[in-house]
Amino acid sequence: MHFVINVFVTAVCFISIILFKEILNKIVKVLLSVIGCGTLSYALAILVKKCGEWFGCWSGDAQYIKSDFLWIFAIVLVVYIIINIIAKKNKA
Repeated sequence: MHFVINVFVTAVCFISIILFKEILNKIVKVLLSVIGCGTLSYALAILVKKCGEWFGCWSGDAQYIKSDFLWIFAIVLVVYIIINIIAKKNKA
């Protein structure tokens, strides 16, 4: 259930940025982006843990979610920044 909630929050954040890009200031956009990337990273960390449990390659110890979250967050943030740079170049 936590996975579904995190994916929903991520979708709401990114859709809000897209729909209200003209009326939101930069600080709110950055805040929504960080929240969206954080919740997406946490959802992916939960998904990695669940897949490990389903396929029997993980004992189910929940303490590793934090370390998974940190490296997934870095990857998601870099991908988001790259997509943002490409979108700005195509717009200009």
